[in-house]
Amino acid sequence: MGLFDLFKKKSNPVDNSVTKIPVNSGFYTPPAPEYVKKEVVAKTPLVEITTEVDGPPPLEELLRQATPSKGGLYPHEILMLDYAHTYKTSDNSFQGFWYYQYSVKGPQSVLDSLYERGFIEPGDLRSVLERLKLGEIKDELKLVNEKVSGKKAELIDRLLGVADHNELSAKYPERFFKLTSKGEQELKDNQYVPYLHRHRYMSVWEMNHRIAQTHYPYRDVLWGYFNEQSGIHAQNYDFGLYRNLRHSMYEFLLEENKPKTAFALLAEAVYYDLSLMENGMGSFFTNKKDDFYWRLYEMKLEHIAPYSHSFCSSPLAYNFKELQETLDLSDDELRSELSSAFADFSIPDLFRVFTNDECVDIVMASMKQDEMFLENLYDKASARKYMEYKRIRGK
Repeated sequence: MGLFDLFKKKSNPVDNSVTKIPVNSGFYTPPAPEYVKKEVVAKTPLVEITTEVDGPPPLEELLRQATPSKGGLYPHEILMLDYAHTYKTSDNSFQGFWYYQYSVKGPQSVLDSLYERGFIEPGDLRSVLERLKLGEIKDELKLVNEKVSGKKAELIDRLLGVADHNELSAKYPERFFKLTSKGEQELKDNQYVPYLHRHRYMSVWEMNHRIAQTHYPYRDVLWGYFNEQSGIHAQNYDFGLYRNLRHSMYEFLLEENKPKTAFALLAEAVYYDLSLMENGMGSFFTNKKDDFYWRLYEMKLEHIAPYSHSFCSSPLAYNFKELQETLDLSDDELRSELSSAFADFSIPDLFRVFTNDECVDIVMASMKQDEMFLENLYDKASARKYMEYKRIRGK
């Protein structure tokens, strides 16, 4: 029996109108979701770049393989639109990510170029006042004998209505950039750039490449990328990376307001947390009789109990509390949903630490922060696993 045969789940009839969350042919597939976005996988190779010694790839090389937006901007320029309001019209200092993540050696020149092309413009006096602390605005109102009650926006309106604008401008001479209508539209049309900058699921350059190929919305492209990478991690026996990616997919589906499907993906991530599966396990599966790998396996067993030191404990279990509230589930209903979800996953017995029922108990106890219960459960599972190991090894 091959490795992936060990991972197959029980088959269930699936409505063909609903997109699955596929992993890889031969590997088990989680329950069919109601999520209906297309799986989009690029038909040509990924962006290929060479790397400078001790530095990121040259921007020129990235640009040669990138496709400009309708407004003629590249990913790093679109990101600058998102950050433009944080930069002054002169004397700026820039974050390190411009070079290390986007290969931009001169961020100021990008900012200047966007200004020259009409995507940004200097902000007005209000934009400066909005950056002041609430106490500073109140101090300005006191100078002109105005009341200081109300929200910040109201205080700014009041100040601008009575104060001398020339005096305020002289006192607060710095001006920050703001988007023009042209810049606002450009940023709206290319939301994948700030989104991936925040989440880092994939590079903006790779997304740019895939959008140019498929012409699909970036979230559809990203969903396909998630599935593609899930299969790659499984094939490479990198189950830690696989687990992390399924958790990212859970977060993505919460953004899509798909809590039921997100539930299954979170359950899968927790299922891996509560097992001995991790990255780089290919050598173990291909060298099962090698004493070296059995010694590594024995070291894993040493870190199941006590619970407070176990690498099997799952901090993700607490995320189910949010899902329980979102889905309006009672404790009994949540337990039932967890039991059903865990029943759809399967890993080799050698790497299972807890039964499915125990996995459910761990999630429920984690949500209630019942550490005494968890300590006892982990001690029990650890002792049982050692007995299984000794039986397998004939000790």
